[in-house]
Amino acid sequence: MLMSRYFFLALLLALPAAASARPDKKDAHADDPAAAALSALDAKPDAATDASADPGQQTINQEAVVLGVDPLSLITVTPGGPPVRIPIAIPDSIKIGDNADENGLGRTLCDVIRNDLTMSGLFEVMPTETYALVNPAKEGLTTSTIQFDSWYNIGASVLVKTHYTVNPEHGEFAFDVFNVDTASPIALKFPTQTITPKNVRAVAHQFVNKLIGFYTGTDGVFGSRILFAAQGKSNFRKIQAFDTDGFGLASYDLPEAINVMPEWGPDGGILYTQLSPQGDNLFLYADKKLTQLTDFEGWASGADYCPKSRKIAFTGAREQNSNIYIMDADGSNLTQLTDMPDSIQTSPSWSPDCRRLAFVSNYSGKPQIYIINADGTGMRRITWVGNYNTTPDWSPKGDLIAFTARDERNVFDIFTVNVNSGEVTRLTQDQGHNREPSWAPDGRYLVFESTRDGKQPRLYLMNQDGRWQTRLSSTPGLKTPTWHF
Repeated sequence: MLMSRYFFLALLLALPAAASARPDKKDAHADDPAAAALSALDAKPDAATDASADPGQQTINQEAVVLGVDPLSLITVTPGGPPVRIPIAIPDSIKIGDNADENGLGRTLCDVIRNDLTMSGLFEVMPTETYALVNPAKEGLTTSTIQFDSWYNIGASVLVKTHYTVNPEHGEFAFDVFNVDTASPIALKFPTQTITPKNVRAVAHQFVNKLIGFYTGTDGVFGSRILFAAQGKSNFRKIQAFDTDGFGLASYDLPEAINVMPEWGPDGGILYTQLSPQGDNLFLYADKKLTQLTDFEGWASGADYCPKSRKIAFTGAREQNSNIYIMDADGSNLTQLTDMPDSIQTSPSWSPDCRRLAFVSNYSGKPQIYIINADGTGMRRITWVGNYNTTPDWSPKGDLIAFTARDERNVFDIFTVNVNSGEVTRLTQDQGHNREPSWAPDGRYLVFESTRDGKQPRLYLMNQDGRWQTRLSSTPGLKTPTWHF
């Protein structure tokens, strides 16, 4: 059912403006129907580059013409010098007292801390097998009893020591951090914590976030939630979420349907699109209550919510081509932002200050990324390379927009464009199809879907320049991730 609907979308996209169209912000692309849509879109040539084009992208296009190649082939992942990472050692927690740690709280705590710090790309976690150089019988918890010379010899610059006492239901954990190079404690403000089997992972994430904040000035985001669509029964889709490291999987109790393109919504709720023969519409699930926000005679999909203005932007089509709409968090005050009958507008993404939107339009002939003010003025095109650019996501810092582009081999990869300079940077390459980027709340990382491990996508994390790509889950068929703001 879903495959045939999106194949129908491909045909509609190739029709003249008088025909209706059904693109959306977060393409569900069951069984990769995007391939059919791409070939249909190729039927309409891109408009010629004009004087308003970004000079850097214009140069790339001109060079590509001379070489007879696709412009995107000239934008490659370019490895830089070795990143500066802080070497850190996290030995096993020291249990104080005779009570047994039957729930493995100490082991879980240290495992989570090591994994988070490795994923962060900011620290080089020293292998635990090298810790044998340190004599645990002589190792204490104070500067006078810590073997700093031994930790220095294994390459550590920072040492994390945790110790705990076990009570019948919980453990009391204390955290200490030391600078190995200066043999001195680090004043990290993280008090003793009461830890249980239910909160041990959360406490470990909180500690890591504070440690990252100490070194960078901005706390980390580990333990925050990532929302996505997953395969349900039959042809249905369900909405799920898990933590930044792929643990804590939870499903939302929604009616069985084709529920796709989830987005974090107002007051901790979730927005999503439900596809149905009667029409596609937006729903809000909050406080265990389901509310239908749109009732279009055509269709509505792909919501994006901005907390500062409490406004929802989405793609809507009443009769013919799709446009960008805005409404209040409860579905009231519906406003059509764009009015371009001869082209398709889709995929709205709010700027962090809620004053602008990035979106996709084929106004120039092929899908490109545009920016428009929240009052409908000041529309401008910001991507001038690539012939199928889609799914923009505006960074929390406001300087970059991540997007998906089809390259010269008909493969999808993830790029960023600098909103001010127009510089385009490639983040993924030669690892299957990579799509649907979503920024972390701190702007350091992106979550995305990738087929590098099979035909069905899995979710991955990378930092903002494409380094430290980590698979979050082995489960296939997870799509359209979005990070909690």
